Amino acid sequence: MIYKLSNEAGKEEIENEFGIPFRYPNLYRPNPIINGFHEINLSVVTMENPTEVTLAIWGLMPQDFKEDWQIFQDNANTLNVKVEDLENVTWMQKSFKERRCLIIVTGFYTHLLKNGNTYSYHIYRPSEKPFYLAGTYNILDDGFLCTALTVSKTDPFVSSYHNISNLAPVIVPKEEAAAWLNKNTTMDELKQIIQNPKKIKLEAKRVPNQSLSKDLGPIISTESLL
Repeated sequence: MIYKLSNEAGKEEIENEFGIPFRYPNLYRPNPIINGFHEINLSVVTMENPTEVTLAIWGLMPQDFKEDWQIFQDNANTLNVKVEDLENVTWMQKSFKERRCLIIVTGFYTHLLKNGNTYSYHIYRPSEKPFYLAGTYNILDDGFLCTALTVSKTDPFVSSYHNISNLAPVIVPKEEAAAWLNKNTTMDELKQIIQNPKKIKLEAKRVPNQSLSKDLGPIISTESLL
């Protein structure tokens, strides 16, 4: 499982890379360490509105959920969701069928257990450009979005830097973005994207463990959107 991401790209860089604007351009801030254990927002492109980048709270909750984010995440950590859960957990099923999204990042952090110690790594593209991760989302009772990473088994490259879990985010290349967001894409086609993702070149950089425990990035509360 992955609980920390990065998005260090500037607003203009993201808009140029994907060819779509931000819905709330003044709220976006690059963030080198996005800590999923805090109530924090991710930049996403949704099935409902594939022509804009918007914000969603990281941590999937049931549609029209009324309680606080922390209450739900304390009982059911949904920062990462497997395809088996998307298919079989009742309240997640419509998310998978009707509310898929693409989460914009410049990387994610992994952890390797070796000789009784853990080592942390930042996984990113050699170009350091932003890319998409597969996700699903729901709409809360107050109208805000919440989202989860869709995770699958690690490939050989990621697993060489991440062995505390055998799951990692699914990277969606730009050429498959439209299919992920298309309501007519079949379940078999979606599973193909998840379970046999197209490879993109990645690099790994060792980072000090203690740096990941610091709150380096800004947190935008949902109240900021009101």
